[in-house]
Amino acid sequence: MQIPAINGSGSEIVHKQLAYAKKLGIPVRLRVYVERIIRDEDGRVKGLQVREGYRFPNAQSGKVKSIKAKKAVILCHGGFGADVNYRMKHDPKLTDKFDTTNQPGATSELWREASRIGGNLIQADWIQCGPWNSPEEKGMGVALYFAQGAAATQGIWIDCATGKRFVNELANRKIRADAVITNNNKGHTCIALADQTAVDLTIQKSRPGILDKQLERKVVHKFATLEDLAKQYNVPMDALQATIADYNKHQAEGTPDEMGRKIYKGAQAIGTGPWYCSILSPKVHHCMGGLETNSKGQVIDVSSDKPIPGLYAAGESTGGVHGAVRLGSCAVLDCLANGRIAGRKAAQEQNWS
Repeated sequence: MQIPAINGSGSEIVHKQLAYAKKLGIPVRLRVYVERIIRDEDGRVKGLQVREGYRFPNAQSGKVKSIKAKKAVILCHGGFGADVNYRMKHDPKLTDKFDTTNQPGATSELWREASRIGGNLIQADWIQCGPWNSPEEKGMGVALYFAQGAAATQGIWIDCATGKRFVNELANRKIRADAVITNNNKGHTCIALADQTAVDLTIQKSRPGILDKQLERKVVHKFATLEDLAKQYNVPMDALQATIADYNKHQAEGTPDEMGRKIYKGAQAIGTGPWYCSILSPKVHHCMGGLETNSKGQVIDVSSDKPIPGLYAAGESTGGVHGAVRLGSCAVLDCLANGRIAGRKAAQEQNWS
């Protein structure tokens, strides 16, 4: 019997939603660019001005059309991680030298438009960077599965200039990304490092075939000896050996190290070649800020602190949900749970005309 392919990515959630929308007879409009949120003189949001047939990134493409909202408009747009100018307004250090894990259309148009009509934008400077990414590939890539899945759990992250660890490899994303950025700003290269045993116990089991893909794309690098790896990245060998010995000491004792990292369950001592590493370079990943909403998903007006009639929001278009650093995978639950709340409340609105 042939086992059907399993889609374990976030796109499968969208596929299920599209299938259900089709079942309900709800049309999904594609290539529709929102130019304006129409808020009338009475303060109510009454629709959108859009461009149908839009071609990214040409903002003048497509045919202008107005869409009336009988009950309400719900904003569920994403973040602005790919918009360098806008993200620098909120976090000046995130210049164009930082890549992003986001798709190219993760830009600021609806953030600006929602602000223009009075939406209260909060915590927009809380922008999360993924600490485990590689500069040797574009976007999210595949190196992170080694850096996080193998090296952070059963290996080490080191500053090549010192040969020493510089952060708790299992700390939250902000702590680790900030630590890598600090070292990078000093001109220091940081790498994630693991031996064959660590790789076999982690990504080789959980993601069969991923190591071959990482090596083929040259984003994870393989070395026969530790000396070869140290030579490639100008790592002081004595310091690196001492760092590994310290890890092995805590592994044997089962005690947290001086940075507070607990030994991962099932981890073994480091020392079995060949050796693997990936270069670490944080990339802009998730915008925790956004529009202020209440428990019903209604967008709050910046001038009155009251809900804007006819306007709701959910997902990454909102702020105040995740705090300064989002925990991995929690955005999915945020989008689904608060999206349902906003949808149900908007459906209960009275037709305004």
